[in-house]
Amino acid sequence: MQSQSATVVAPAGPPEPPPGHPARRARRLVGWLAAAWVGPLLAYAAGLAGLLPLVLLGLTAGLLRGGRTLLDRLVLAGALLAGATCAAGLLFSAWPWGLHPVPVAGTALTVLLGIAAATGRRPRLPRPVAADALPVGAALLAAVAMAWPYLRAGDLAGRLAYAMTGEDNSRHLATVEGIRAVGGYLFTDPQAAARIAPEPMVWYPQGFHLTAALLDTFLRSSTAPAGPADALDHYLGWSVGAWGLLVLAVTWAAHRLAGPQLDPPRALALTGAVTAACLGSELARFVVYGYPGESLGLAATVLLVAVTCRPVARTGTQVAVVGALCVTVGFAYLMFLPVVAALVAAWLVRDRRRLRHRPRLLVAVALVAAVLTPLPAVAGLLRTDQVDNVATGGGVFPRYDAFLALAGLVGAGLVAGRRLPVWRRYAGALAAAGVFAAGFLLYFRALSTDPRYYYGKTLHLLLAVLLVGAGALALLLPPPGRTVPGSRAGGGAGRRAGARWAVAVAVLLACVGAAGLPRGTGLFAQPFGNRVTTWAAAWWSGSLARPGPAALTVRALARPPAAPGTVTVVVSDRRREGYLVTLFVSTLQGTAGASGAAVYRLPLAEPARSAAVVAAVPGPIRFLAADAAAARIVEDLLAARPELRARVSVERLP
Repeated sequence: MQSQSATVVAPAGPPEPPPGHPARRARRLVGWLAAAWVGPLLAYAAGLAGLLPLVLLGLTAGLLRGGRTLLDRLVLAGALLAGATCAAGLLFSAWPWGLHPVPVAGTALTVLLGIAAATGRRPRLPRPVAADALPVGAALLAAVAMAWPYLRAGDLAGRLAYAMTGEDNSRHLATVEGIRAVGGYLFTDPQAAARIAPEPMVWYPQGFHLTAALLDTFLRSSTAPAGPADALDHYLGWSVGAWGLLVLAVTWAAHRLAGPQLDPPRALALTGAVTAACLGSELARFVVYGYPGESLGLAATVLLVAVTCRPVARTGTQVAVVGALCVTVGFAYLMFLPVVAALVAAWLVRDRRRLRHRPRLLVAVALVAAVLTPLPAVAGLLRTDQVDNVATGGGVFPRYDAFLALAGLVGAGLVAGRRLPVWRRYAGALAAAGVFAAGFLLYFRALSTDPRYYYGKTLHLLLAVLLVGAGALALLLPPPGRTVPGSRAGGGAGRRAGARWAVAVAVLLACVGAAGLPRGTGLFAQPFGNRVTTWAAAWWSGSLARPGPAALTVRALARPPAAPGTVTVVVSDRRREGYLVTLFVSTLQGTAGASGAAVYRLPLAEPARSAAVVAAVPGPIRFLAADAAAARIVEDLLAARPELRARVSVERLP
């Protein structure tokens, strides 16, 4: 009998869903969601969390659809992330993880994944073009130029000598480290911040400080406190980075407004002129004296000028970017908010027909921005005397001839471009900045006093807006490629191109000379002791450095820390030296808040200062004397008041 073999066929499983099927999309989303959290966890464990902010920037830029070039897309993405970071700082201050890189990056990637799922977009970036290199190169050049004294210093004392030029550096450093320690904005936990950060900084706008603290935590892949030298180095890096970001914003905005008028030679000339002006003017003071918050706030304001004068093609992107920039200014440097309000109001009126197509998005962004933007200002007005501070500070005596020259040149370009919408809008922005500065000047005139410190800030804004409008000068030149009347018609295109490049280089060199970069005798030069020079030239020369106080600070830091609850005070018979060194020692030791009573609102010269410190500080005090003469000041005080010996001690610094 012949046997027969049977073939057994297994039952078929369910068919694989076709591409685009909801089940397949759901599985893909779950996979990406897992990657959004596993990726940051692995990067943190490997010490590579510093790469995550770059990933977030790239993904944000890839999900946008506005901007023609790669740099346009990255700048718009950076604006969105800056505003989102300032706003999310409130969340970081409330949740239990603080600024830890894993939950911060995981949440951010989850939000981006949700946006991609809701819009159906995949990350896509334009190809880089040669024009992108000019603003980026200008920002890098300007940052390295202003960082050069720090880079060549060599040791902590050398870097401190430059950092102590502006005492604001100590307060901003203390605020950054305080935010890292607290895990969020200082004003959300004033008691925890009381020891580390000075009391006035608790309610100061902290957009820059939170951003720097967050990026620093990513860079370190750690939330642990940093040592004095390490903390200072990182802070100086973020401060110079904020200055470089300002230069990038000004050059990019100038390119954006000029638009089609820029061919490569003109772009080179414009970039060189703007960069030279940034380095040669008082904007360089932002690094010298330590104004990183103003750098970020001014950069955001300049970007707002650019996108309100020449809006982004995509309405949704435009609305989101404007809202994010408003929040950034409010959290970074709220003084510019009046001009920001004027810019946004004018944009809303001009583009009202276009905005009607996105009413829900406009209302949502407007509500969020209206609540968040004034939040630091309202908190500061309720908790501090910020209004009274407007009339404080030293006198401001600007180089009005330099402003007049810039205004005349930009005005000539505006006359030529008066029929173009972008330049009409820019003229309104320039008028707003001019009225803002004039209002402060009239205010001080009404007080019958010289213009004070904050009047100079209004001039910083006016100068930046003038530099953004420098591209209008291209309207005074023949369009690229057109034969100049009176020239030989038979001239080759190559010779015309060569002539344009030669003119561009000549303009660049002229602007470098006018800004005083070679010798410091430019349009913005001003008196520094016995010489007249620019801020950058004085900075590079080392004449502004404070090597004596810096060396004394390093000597004080080498001493063992004082017992908990004891305030350390450096005493010197040189006027203001004891104040300055005590300020930086307390900051670098993480006790700037606890030492505030021994630093501020006291006499600056001895022996009155030590006596005032003893009266202002009720607890234990350790005086560190710079030399024998300084030690005698405290010993004479103790001899006159022997009851102080129970809580006051004095030590000689080696």
